[in-house]
Amino acid sequence: MTALLALPARADSPGHVHSEVVPPGYLLTTRFLGCAYIDDQDGCSDEPHSHPEHVVFWPERGSGHVDVGDRRWSLATGQGLWVSAGVEHSVSRDPASTMAAVYIVPDAWTREAGPVRPVVVNAALRELLTFLAWSPMPRDHRLRAQQVCMELITEESRPAIDLPIPRDARIEEIARSIVADPADDRSIDDWAYLTSQSSRTIARAFRTETGMTFTQWRTCARMSRAVNLLGEGMAVGLVAKRVGYGTNSAFTAAFHRILNQPPTAFLPSRVG
Repeated sequence: MTALLALPARADSPGHVHSEVVPPGYLLTTRFLGCAYIDDQDGCSDEPHSHPEHVVFWPERGSGHVDVGDRRWSLATGQGLWVSAGVEHSVSRDPASTMAAVYIVPDAWTREAGPVRPVVVNAALRELLTFLAWSPMPRDHRLRAQQVCMELITEESRPAIDLPIPRDARIEEIARSIVADPADDRSIDDWAYLTSQSSRTIARAFRTETGMTFTQWRTCARMSRAVNLLGEGMAVGLVAKRVGYGTNSAFTAAFHRILNQPPTAFLPSRVG
């Protein structure tokens, strides 16, 4: 995890609070996010903003990602991301996007809202949310179904990638380049030469900005893209090459080290 290519995306200023999207008297509503932001009823823009509702983002199919502050969360089918009311975030809206979002009235959520975190959006929940989004029904039936949807939202048992995105100007372009092409195998010394700064400066900036070494961060960026590609159904061997690994075994070992599960666990056939 739907395209409206003719319309430009709206650029909200940071801190913009979207208006309520849940109809009065109901508990939640679902929006399928196309590639252009039209208005608040269309859901999320790709600029930093917040909502008065809690939001759970999930890929309708394949994979997608959500940025919260300086963190990028990559989600495969079956995974969701809980973002509490008032927390700033942005969602990529492009022709390949399959992202959806369910907006929940805070007063209707009886459990602790808690921090941004992965949650399960399994097949039953996805089907019920989609059915509610497109099918008319009596109000009392809809409210009961919406309550069931909230009960089906549970804590994620499968890890999601939490990738810190550097904002330091000295390494921001390096990070963007690696995210765009995770197979890029240039060393920290190569990047130092290309950016006319010392490798020590780059190493220190990565450690300060992300809490990781350059190599650790690049591995997480590779795994973030790998989760997306696997969620789209790409074969493990091809994913390994796309994210910079010469052999399946090296890729599988790195993937298991970061996510504590094999790549095959993230293929669409393995998610509920």
